[in-house]
Order: sequence, then C-alpha cells, then structure tokens
Amino acid sequence: MTRLIARSLLAFSVLGLMLLSGYAAASDEGRIDSIPLYGQPEIPRPDFLKKADEDFIKQAVEGLGSREAASKAWYAQAEQFVAKGDLDIAMRRYNQSWLLNPNNYQPYWGFGRVMLQRGKTNESIRYLEKSKQLADDPFQKVALLSDLGSAYSAQAESATGQDRERLFLLANQNFSESTALDPTYGNSWRRWAMSLYEQGNYAGAWEKVKKARMQNARPLPPPFLRALEQKLPEPN
Repeated sequence: MTRLIARSLLAFSVLGLMLLSGYAAASDEGRIDSIPLYGQPEIPRPDFLKKADEDFIKQAVEGLGSREAASKAWYAQAEQFVAKGDLDIAMRRYNQSWLLNPNNYQPYWGFGRVMLQRGKTNESIRYLEKSKQLADDPFQKVALLSDLGSAYSAQAESATGQDRERLFLLANQNFSESTALDPTYGNSWRRWAMSLYEQGNYAGAWEKVKKARMQNARPLPPPFLRALEQKLPEPN
C-alpha cells in the first residue's frame, strides 16, 4: 500500500505543481491552500480552479481506485508533514484529502489540529467537532476526543465567567469520553491533568497525573509538576 501511494503521488508531481501555483496568493503566508477548505465558502472558487480540482480528483481515483482511498492517502501524507513541523504543506494535503472525500473525518481532524497550533481555537473546535460527528473509527476517535478536549481547554483559558466554566465543562466531557473509550491511552489523562490545573482542580489534576503515569504516558513537563506541587503537594 505504501508503495502504491508513493507511485501515485509521484504521478501527480507535475499536476500538483500546477495546482499549487494556481492556489497561491500574493505571498506564501496568504496561500488559499493553506486555509481550511480553501477558504470556502467565504472565498469563491474560480472556474479554472474548479476545473483543476476535477482533473486532480479524476487522476487520484485512477491512481488509487476510489475517492475514499485517495483521501486517506493524502491524509497520510499530511500527517508526515505535521510530524516534520511543516504545517503549511500539511494543510495543503489536508485540503486535497477533503477535496477527494468531504465525508472523511480525517481532514477535518487535521484542520482542527493545525488551527489549534496556530492559536485559532474557535476554528479548531469547529473542525474537530465536525470530525467527531463523522468519525467512524472508534480506535482513532480516542485521540480525536483528546484533541477536542485540549481545544476547549485552550479556549477556556482566555475566557471569563460562565463562558469559561462552560468551555472547561466541554473539555472535561471530551476527555471523559476519550478515557472511557480507551483507559490505556495515556495522552488523554496527561492532557486532562493540565486542563484540570487550569480549572483550579488540583486534586483532580494529581489524580489524572497518576493515571497518565500508570499508562506510561509521555512525562508531564517538570515546570507543570512543580507548579501543581506548589498549589497542592502530591497526595500519597
């Protein structure tokens, strides 16, 4: 499968360059293909790009057999660029994945994660909620819910009053769903611990720290643990 994807993507090299040049704006930072959904519907899609989209879809299907398979292949490519820290190229691949199959939950998940890293929490939540709605893979949904909980928590940190409480409640609900689906996924416990610290629930934060450690999650940042220790010594 990996070799098939590689051969198919290679076959698109010339077409891909043509498409990327068509998507480009005045500067690389303003590229339309670096915006989720190519900025649609706010940014109308010109006819020449609609034609390029159709050509891209046709050749992708010829290479991988179906729009669904091609969408997953382009999502996999996007994930590789995320791992390298190249969010702009990743976003272009997520857009192509979405173009191939708008009902695939994966590109919306990608949009949400990139938007969260860009500090755009409102947009991040919108796409992650859409992904949650479409997700049909219980195994992957565990991590998706964890990302959504983190997005709500990040948004809550800049909110006040009842809005802050509402957003933290949504964060807790998604972390709870994630850990209920798979209690062994340590990253959800880890993120939940940091969210609870921001909520002022220090006892709860220590409880989640313990859960994360039991699942051999990636160690929590020492500054976080020191700050939590200052608020409440670690229970025995």
